[in-house]
Amino acid sequence: MDLTDELEEVKLDLQIAPLIDVVFLLLIYFMVAASLIKKEGDISLILPANVPQTEKVKIPLEVLIEIDEDGTVVFEGLRFAASDEMLNDLAGQVAALKQVAKSQQSPFFVNILPDQNTFHERVINVMDACAAAGVDSLTFSKSL
Repeated sequence: MDLTDELEEVKLDLQIAPLIDVVFLLLIYFMVAASLIKKEGDISLILPANVPQTEKVKIPLEVLIEIDEDGTVVFEGLRFAASDEMLNDLAGQVAALKQVAKSQQSPFFVNILPDQNTFHERVINVMDACAAAGVDSLTFSKSL
């Protein structure tokens, strides 16, 4: 008897019992996992009631000062030339808006948005103008 005859005589059987065990384990797993999920109707929601406002909301007044690459300063549509180093008009405009915010009892913020290639000296000029206007909250934004 040679090797090929032995291979023909060996009959391969598929064992079904382990497969049935695996199927039942998967069925039990999915039944347990499905019971843990809450349905949308089971979630209780508490909607806000119509409650009168007890205190006045203070909406901050924020202004944006843009500095272009060539040193031109843009403030609320007003353009200040690069040759204007002191920026006295800018300081006056910022001070006026600060007074408006103070009269409304709102916080006042100045946000400086310099161009990526703006000279630091021009940014310092704008900061000096804001200091002359009495700004205490000054932030910087990254140019796009």
